[in-house]
Amino acid sequence: MEASERSSEKRYHLSRNYLEDPPLFGTTRLVQIGRMYCTGHTVVKTHSHLNWFELTIATGGSGEVITNGTPVVVKSGDIYLSFPGDFHGIVSSPDDPLKYDFFSFSTEDPDCRDELERLINTCMSADRRVFSDDRIRYLVETAIAETGEGEEASGRILADTFDLILLYLIRNFSSAGDRGVSGNVSAPEELCYRMMYYIDTHLYTMQSLAEIADAMNYNYSYLSALFRQHSSTTLLEYYRNRRLEAAKLLLAEGKLSVGAIADLLRYSSVYTFSRAYKEKYGISPSGICHGER
Repeated sequence: MEASERSSEKRYHLSRNYLEDPPLFGTTRLVQIGRMYCTGHTVVKTHSHLNWFELTIATGGSGEVITNGTPVVVKSGDIYLSFPGDFHGIVSSPDDPLKYDFFSFSTEDPDCRDELERLINTCMSADRRVFSDDRIRYLVETAIAETGEGEEASGRILADTFDLILLYLIRNFSSAGDRGVSGNVSAPEELCYRMMYYIDTHLYTMQSLAEIADAMNYNYSYLSALFRQHSSTTLLEYYRNRRLEAAKLLLAEGKLSVGAIADLLRYSSVYTFSRAYKEKYGISPSGICHGER
């Protein structure tokens, strides 16, 4: 999680980052965990969540969590859930600087994974992912402290702590019912929204667009025709554009090679990726990496 400062004011930032090789505690893989005390001018740049979830726990102040271009106001006590595939950033309030803890994770438990997948399919819009739970807040605080201990007992404590966090997380959303788009689930506009959101949250794992039909229990030809009828583009074009937007963000982060990004976004070759990128943005991805303009 990268933060940029527009002020000389100091802030507190603790981040334990395991992005390259997330350790396994029980059935939970820890991607990153930490704490941020913002100034009134702190901006966490938009970044991608590849294949992990993230909890942002506001512990003081206020600010905005921006997910896929949609800002959501958070204040002390709020918890915000980010999904795999999200484009995600944070802006602190200038008058009431935000303080927050964060916990990024994936799970190896098949039942838990199924429940989290259900959340992706039901809690689609950004403003429906805010909740409050003092137990989760306390457990994340405990986990932050334990990750710095380096003792064998800490591993067992973290495994149990992460299990509880995920169970409370799933319970929160299960007890609240379906937080997805309200109204008739068969409405054409809502089906289009679900298709777009499925693509947004599965950019790095989708094998084909036919997966959308399987996930939604509809015929693919029907969904494709419906999408074309009720949007300004085709389903395939939407998918292509979202992949290229993700590629642009990953190139800007500068952490992955062109080849790695092509593989991550499931292009058939680096050449195919480079040609598509240049056609859309007028510059090759290698030109971005080498600082061309």
